[in-house]
Amino acid sequence: MDGQRLDEKAEPSAPAAEEGAAAIAPTMALLRVPAEKVSRLMDLVGELSLSVSELIRSPDLEGLDLSEFEKAAHRLKMVVREVQDAAAELRLVPVGDVFRRVRRMARELERDTGKKIAIQLEGEDTAIDKAIVDRLYEPLVHAVRNSADHGIEAPADRHAAGKPETGTITLSAAQVGGDIHITIGDDGQGLNRDRILARARQNGLIGANEDPGDQALWKMIFQPGFSTAAAVTRLSGRGVGMDVLNTVVTELRGRIGVETIAGRGTKIGLSIPLTLAFLESLVMRVGASLYAVPIDVVAEIFRPERDQITAMSAEEGAEVVRVRDEFVPICRLQHFFSENTRDLRRLEELVIVVLNTSSGPIGLPVDEVFDQQQVVMKPLQGQLARIRGSFGCALLANGSVGLLLDCERLAEGMRKS
Repeated sequence: MDGQRLDEKAEPSAPAAEEGAAAIAPTMALLRVPAEKVSRLMDLVGELSLSVSELIRSPDLEGLDLSEFEKAAHRLKMVVREVQDAAAELRLVPVGDVFRRVRRMARELERDTGKKIAIQLEGEDTAIDKAIVDRLYEPLVHAVRNSADHGIEAPADRHAAGKPETGTITLSAAQVGGDIHITIGDDGQGLNRDRILARARQNGLIGANEDPGDQALWKMIFQPGFSTAAAVTRLSGRGVGMDVLNTVVTELRGRIGVETIAGRGTKIGLSIPLTLAFLESLVMRVGASLYAVPIDVVAEIFRPERDQITAMSAEEGAEVVRVRDEFVPICRLQHFFSENTRDLRRLEELVIVVLNTSSGPIGLPVDEVFDQQQVVMKPLQGQLARIRGSFGCALLANGSVGLLLDCERLAEGMRKS
């Protein structure tokens, strides 16, 4: 897409225009622009947003009576927000582009597995950020191959089970709020709980006598190197496919869910933000460090009373706070990021931000909560890319830089500690 095209018609003479105005439908002008230029525009819009916020919040304006300025500043912020939304829409493309690329694998899958397989597409017109679509193809391929090899039964087995001999794998997409929900489903045999449990024990992921719930067990299939295949084939057995899916979705700030019914099939649901450029966030301070979390994971904010706090043990991070009838584990960011933990403040002196995660709520003690604002997201690069528990950095309205927290990884880190 390195050129451009304008669909235009020669302007008719005045009489002709008057006679045919009602009969000629307006032609939509189309312009082809390289994706890199759109990304550059979004970067500039982000810088514009930061510059406007920095100007409006300038300490030089404190104490001045600027009622007209405040009105103009409010209008400017609204316009900048609309420009941000318009710029983000420019980079949206239909998810069907990547779905159709995956569907072309159907004949290859039939040849490699000896099964009859059809791939159906739903919600192809659902729009998603091109930066996300470009990263979805490989993990979707792995998920579809996994369904073909492990989920769909052989024609004879399907016939014996009263199913059509042709198995169906469905790729569907829909926008729900600010997220895109993508589902990879099949009408196969479902996940084999006993086999997954045995392999999880064999790999040391759970204890020999441990028997986790279904949702906890299904998550094992996304672990690196995990596979229930008896032998390595072109399609599976190496234990990398679902791991790739999980890694990419996590990097895109997404979530994965699994639903399965024995003999009827499995659905893997991905929930991914519509765009990665701008994010509504809650900004907080812990010590001298600034942090941000996506506003949609914030459950509540409160200052705890002493009788709400329980120290489970003297071990690192073993604190819980009671929120009504539920005990919420506490995640001290100082522990997580290996900062100084000698002079930690008591929980009753802090503000607790309760965050929803797939494994349950966690409480984040912070010194101060600033406000909700739309931040510009930037990935961490170089040595900073190794920082755990973070999606990247957040450029804040006052020009400061904070760390955008990955709440799922925070919760996972707490379970491992």
